[in-house]
Amino acid sequence: MEQSIQQTALLKEMLGRLGSNDLTGAAALIGRRAEFGNSVAALSGEGPAQWRWTLPATPASLAAEIRDSGGRLVATPSVAMDGTTGTLSWDGVTSDGSRAPDGAYSLRLVAKDAGGGALSATVHSLGTVREVTQRGSELWLGLGSKVALPIADLLSIADS
Repeated sequence: MEQSIQQTALLKEMLGRLGSNDLTGAAALIGRRAEFGNSVAALSGEGPAQWRWTLPATPASLAAEIRDSGGRLVATPSVAMDGTTGTLSWDGVTSDGSRAPDGAYSLRLVAKDAGGGALSATVHSLGTVREVTQRGSELWLGLGSKVALPIADLLSIADS
């Protein structure tokens, strides 16, 4: 818990020092593990797409759907039910057994409670920052081939 508080404080300090045009300062994020407040993760030859989620209650059933950037369902990996939180690391193997191309993929969880009611999951993507770029006045963090997320979506950072 204390480490998490320190990481959050470090992140707030780093972001506080960054102006929208401060690429040099943002370069300190390269090589660090990051958690983003959205469900888009990077699949690349450098590693699997990864997510962390939280549910409001322990589910009676839980299913995962991985979709490509066009919204097409590409995989339905099994996920372990272990309380109200979990992680998923997807190696890119699709439902038909082929390998998905590098790119952006999103995770959707379908969770139900014991009465069959839907539980809404909060899903965050995880990845290692590979580059920092600027688009207009906003900084973006590259997480692998073809995937970059706005620094505004950054929730936490850690050493790799």
